[in-house]
Amino acid sequence: MKKIALVLALVMVFACSLVACDNENTESTPATESTPATESTPVDESTPADESAPVDESAPAEESAPAEESTGSDEPAEISGTNVAEGKTYTTSQLFQAGGKEVDWGWSDSAPVAYPDEDGKSLTDGVSDPGDSDYLNPVWAGFNKLCPDYSTNGGYAFVTVDLGAKTDITGAKVYAGTSALGQGIGCGNFTVEVLVSDDGTNWVSVDLATFTDDPSVNVAEVEIAGSANGQYVQFRFMREGWMFVSEVEIYA
Repeated sequence: MKKIALVLALVMVFACSLVACDNENTESTPATESTPATESTPVDESTPADESAPVDESAPAEESAPAEESTGSDEPAEISGTNVAEGKTYTTSQLFQAGGKEVDWGWSDSAPVAYPDEDGKSLTDGVSDPGDSDYLNPVWAGFNKLCPDYSTNGGYAFVTVDLGAKTDITGAKVYAGTSALGQGIGCGNFTVEVLVSDDGTNWVSVDLATFTDDPSVNVAEVEIAGSANGQYVQFRFMREGWMFVSEVEIYA
């Protein structure tokens, strides 16, 4: 009897152990069945930053770079066209009349013009450089602030060219004597302004330029670029000392 009771007790213990193991296995498996993290990965599926990249698709700065294409505003304008002043008539303010020793070589109303400009032909004859350093060469027209109308005009001498008809102007050039001519002649601080008019009375300024003196050459050239329209073109010269001019050109 004791043996039978012991066997029954062992059977019951073994059976309870099996039931307990089954309960533990069924209660601890829900995590492996539902694994929500692996089933729903919304970050990987939507990735909006990769699908819609407006900066990369449009890239406006790389496709249209207007600043690099339009650098012309930093470059000086170029004069083009034909010199329409050549052979044209012109008038000037007073040319210097040398008074001689009795007036310390200053201005004299009774003295002849010292640099007569070949009777109003030199400045538009197409000859800009006389090829020598002689200031007495008739290619030069000589102006000086001692001329009475220099101050009367407002502090400038002038040359006015009549083109004969209204003309579209693209620029002008002026040729002046440098310090190579000596006798106080030069073009340091020599300023020229170009103006245009329809009637020879009312003027519109095109631009202003200043010469750079170079004693290694006889003639210095200055260019003025600008668009204008008119029949008359006036060059206004301003300097404290001598102003020797050999040629004026007007481009159209």
